[in-house]
Amino acid sequence: MIAASLLSLAMTLAQATPPVAASAPTTATAAAPLTNGACLDAPRPVPFVLQPPVDRAMQIVGIDEVVSTATMTPGEIIGFLYTLEDGSTWLGQRTADYVSPASAAAINQVLASTHLPGEKVAQFPPQTRYGVATKYAQFFQVRIPPNALSVLKIQLTPCVAWPAGRPLPDPVM
Repeated sequence: MIAASLLSLAMTLAQATPPVAASAPTTATAAAPLTNGACLDAPRPVPFVLQPPVDRAMQIVGIDEVVSTATMTPGEIIGFLYTLEDGSTWLGQRTADYVSPASAAAINQVLASTHLPGEKVAQFPPQTRYGVATKYAQFFQVRIPPNALSVLKIQLTPCVAWPAGRPLPDPVM
């Protein structure tokens, strides 16, 4: 008798609940940031704002790994190339836990050769000094021509990208 009433209740609930469309993404899923998977050692994830000002043009839509072809460790990631919504590209180091002196020197060579003329910088300054934040710039706008990769002794490996048809979330949130 109890089994019959439970079965009846289950049948009633199954008929009353409309099926959920599996293909329609919810708003939470459509705007969820890509903070897992590849590039976890990048200082900024997709689609967060790279740095102030907080506006849609400064949102990250893609991250490429900058891989050194000249280091003793084959395939060593020395930094990241961020592509923003406005199409600009910015060079950044890995998070401090993953930056070795060799990779810091290698990414600084790339920065010295590719930074834009308006950027008066020749190397990445330290982000902390004796444990205190320095508030120096962490990302620098660069232009890396595809034919310069072999000269720079690097290769760009796509890491993560915001899906093309998916709208970017509001950067203020």
